[in-house]
Amino acid sequence: MVHMRFSRLLLLLALVALPATSLLAQQTGSISGTVTATDGSVLPGVTVEARSDVLPGPRVTVTGGNGDYRLPALPPGSYTVKFELSGMQPVTRKVAVGLSQETTADAKLNLAGIEESVTVTAELTLVDKDKPTISANLSNDEIAGLPVGQEYRDLQKLIPGVQYSEDLVRGPSAGGSGQDNVYQFDGVNVTLPLFGTLSAEPSSQDIAQVTVIKGGAQAVDFNRAGGFLIDSVSKTGTSEFHGELSFEMQSAGMTGELTSTSDSRYDEDRSWLAASLGGPVVKDKLYFYGSYYRPERSRENRANNYGELPDYESVRNEGFGKLTFTPSQSVLLNATYRYSKREDTSSLFGASSSSTTGTGEESVQKILTLEGSWVVSSRSYVTANFTNYALESLGRPDFESSAVPTSAIGSRLNLNSLDTEGRLTVPNPISGATDFNNFVAPIINRYGFDRDGVKAGGGIVGYGGEFNDQDFFRDALQLGYNITVGSSLIHDLHFGFQWSEDSEELVRSSNGWGLISVPGGRLAPVANTGQRAFYTARYQQQTTGQAVPIISSYRSFDLEFNDTIRWNKWAFNVGLLASQDTLYGQGLREDGSTLSGYVSAPGNKYEMYKIGFGKMLQPRLGITYSYNDKDTVYASYARYNPAASSLPRAASWDRNLTGTFIDAHFDQNGVLFAAVPVGSSSGKLFQDDLTPRTTDEFLFGTSKQFNQNFSGRLYGRHRRGSHFWEDTNNNARVAFNPPADIPRELYIADLTARLAQIGSGSSYVIAELDGAYTRFNEVTLEAEWRNDKTVVRGSYTWSEYYGNFDQDNSTTGNDANIFIGSSNIADAAGRQLWDFKDGTLRGDRPHLFKLFGYRMLPWNGIVGLFTVFQSGQPWETWSYEPYRALTTSTSSTNRYAEPAGSRRSDSHFQVDLKYIQNFKIGGRANFALTAELFNVFDNQTGYNIDPIFNSSQFGLPRSYYAPRRLQLTGALTF
Repeated sequence: MVHMRFSRLLLLLALVALPATSLLAQQTGSISGTVTATDGSVLPGVTVEARSDVLPGPRVTVTGGNGDYRLPALPPGSYTVKFELSGMQPVTRKVAVGLSQETTADAKLNLAGIEESVTVTAELTLVDKDKPTISANLSNDEIAGLPVGQEYRDLQKLIPGVQYSEDLVRGPSAGGSGQDNVYQFDGVNVTLPLFGTLSAEPSSQDIAQVTVIKGGAQAVDFNRAGGFLIDSVSKTGTSEFHGELSFEMQSAGMTGELTSTSDSRYDEDRSWLAASLGGPVVKDKLYFYGSYYRPERSRENRANNYGELPDYESVRNEGFGKLTFTPSQSVLLNATYRYSKREDTSSLFGASSSSTTGTGEESVQKILTLEGSWVVSSRSYVTANFTNYALESLGRPDFESSAVPTSAIGSRLNLNSLDTEGRLTVPNPISGATDFNNFVAPIINRYGFDRDGVKAGGGIVGYGGEFNDQDFFRDALQLGYNITVGSSLIHDLHFGFQWSEDSEELVRSSNGWGLISVPGGRLAPVANTGQRAFYTARYQQQTTGQAVPIISSYRSFDLEFNDTIRWNKWAFNVGLLASQDTLYGQGLREDGSTLSGYVSAPGNKYEMYKIGFGKMLQPRLGITYSYNDKDTVYASYARYNPAASSLPRAASWDRNLTGTFIDAHFDQNGVLFAAVPVGSSSGKLFQDDLTPRTTDEFLFGTSKQFNQNFSGRLYGRHRRGSHFWEDTNNNARVAFNPPADIPRELYIADLTARLAQIGSGSSYVIAELDGAYTRFNEVTLEAEWRNDKTVVRGSYTWSEYYGNFDQDNSTTGNDANIFIGSSNIADAAGRQLWDFKDGTLRGDRPHLFKLFGYRMLPWNGIVGLFTVFQSGQPWETWSYEPYRALTTSTSSTNRYAEPAGSRRSDSHFQVDLKYIQNFKIGGRANFALTAELFNVFDNQTGYNIDPIFNSSQFGLPRSYYAPRRLQLTGALTF
């Protein structure tokens, strides 16, 4: 699939090449503080110089009239800060700079000739005297010393107060649904466009630091997350050459016995090869860093009813490069590019699937960042960045059929080789159906599997049934200006602009004739033909002719202003983020002269819906009081309008391009006599004057610096979700027995006339569901103790998450990219919000305790620990039985038979351990052996309970926490 963005990319690259006002940034942190004399008087005019091996050249500023200084836009890392003033003894401080964090480093200068007696390292703590933001920062040392996995998503388990999750696609719930979080990697938003999940798979080996914002956000960095926002900064080259080569392994024998025999994810051999090198290109000007990463997975698939199966393999090759350039002391530029390609073959087989029915996937991921900053003066700086993200994937069968489907009457199905025509479901005999049984007997004898020496039906032979070509893209451009004004009353002003566009390109087609079944003349005659079908093949309409992609996009403009006002012991935050979102679909053309405002235009991009700035004003207000100049109490209010929405595709008029099937019906000789289109979900119109999905947050807390090493904080948080959109029946408020407080009226009164004018469309509409809400209440206690050899962090959270709109619980397989705004919620009778939906939501975990840390040992060893305890997952019974008077459907999916969350799975407790033994080699080289043991006590707690009342597995877990497993690593660094 060709993605036409080259000209836009060139334009943005040209913008980056302009002078400093177009430079970009901000994967950085800052240092600030006050310089005084020993008698407490402020010292203006002090030269402050910061140096680090991650910053080419020094960064210099001078203290202002009240002795304060600020060094913004610094790459995260360890710095040496020197303070000099004529006639005074110079002072140096060691300062740790965190991603998106401001580290305070005050200094006192003695008269010349009086030696400084103490050198103190300024570390990041849980106390922030300038803002009430609930954030957490992880350094590279902490990531390396703790038992975490190799992928970016593995780091989420370290977020305080956020549930531990082993879902592969959906994120953890953090005051919203698992699709409300925002994931940034090296400053690039890698949240899957339109779906809000972390389906991207960047590795964690290049990460230098991670920061998480969970609440109390300012109007800075365009934070619209309804959950948490996580970001990272990559490693950079330094003033000296450094490199690493490592190999990690986990064999099937190093994994505990699985509780679930159907889950073979861990019954496999895994390995990870990684290499990196960085250093100077031009001394004190230009640094480089590059890496290579190759994870491999292989599994010997167990034999099934059809015999031996091919082995499963997954191989990924990922390369990363970064340049850091400082053309002058005031300018910092970064450029990074990541390319990753993964190939999977022979994925999981069913118990009765032949060896040729396997499927695989090819996936290419590309991440580009161009960023920098210009420090205009000691009190102002300009930032900007451009990012590009692409995830291009192709799901495809292991074997490709040469058959070409057609709707031409008289065409033939190759009855002599049905297992090469597509994916054949082998029929089963039916008691008493003599003619049918006689017809299918030869098919069963040829394609069935052996059962006690007799051929049996019910299996699947042939090839994988579908090609799924699905690509996601995101471009974003940010500009920012920051200035500090005032002396006794100080204003830190921030102005920002962001443009971004998310898009998806999707083409689906069938492999050969697609899904082949054998009705054997048993069913009623095909409409308008008088003939009974003996063979039926269902294939995607797009399989024939030129495939046309359906393109969906979501464009946003964001403006932000933030003022952090500092006065004596007080800090006030006043900010506003204003957003405008436009959803674009395909298949219509705007025409104001028509009833609907559209005319049919297949393949044409159209403006589906626009949410203006006036409807997305997101205030950010906060107050912090540092009552003794080191401890604080704080409060904040913030509003968020999450940007993730699947409606650009889910409501698109051309959606049926990728969902319309053809049922090809053949007679007993395999001759096509009918080709019948099978409609899919079609385009949907929007209810007028919708209010966008909104999360309001109220936060109160206190933080305390007990001593230089120990800090803590206690806070309470309340989040209110409202104005949820969903596709629903236009007559849902009339036909499905709503409560008295719901108006009994159509969402769109003249929908029938509008659809008739367009010529097509769905009886479903996009509506703001009446009374839809979520509530999240949280009390969290966090503590942190650190010195130069030890870091320990702990947190306990009590919370409740309830409401009547559960985005995490809309279908039977929720660990997936579920449509936001077009799920099963509010689809027909039994799925409306008044149908037992009000209660405890799936993401609720009332009790959550985390403790993790590491210790550097005297014999060059490091031991790390992670432990978690959390409450179980809520669930409730699903059944269609209570709604039989309203619907003929026998599907129990999302049809609650008791209040939401009436039951709960077992609580989970887990301990992970890590040990590193270092062996010094010469002056600079080191060889490290590492052992990581996950789930030490092998607590494979069950969750994801089967809620279907008439299922044989009702009440039993469908998923289990991963078994105990050991990973071993050898790494050479220099």
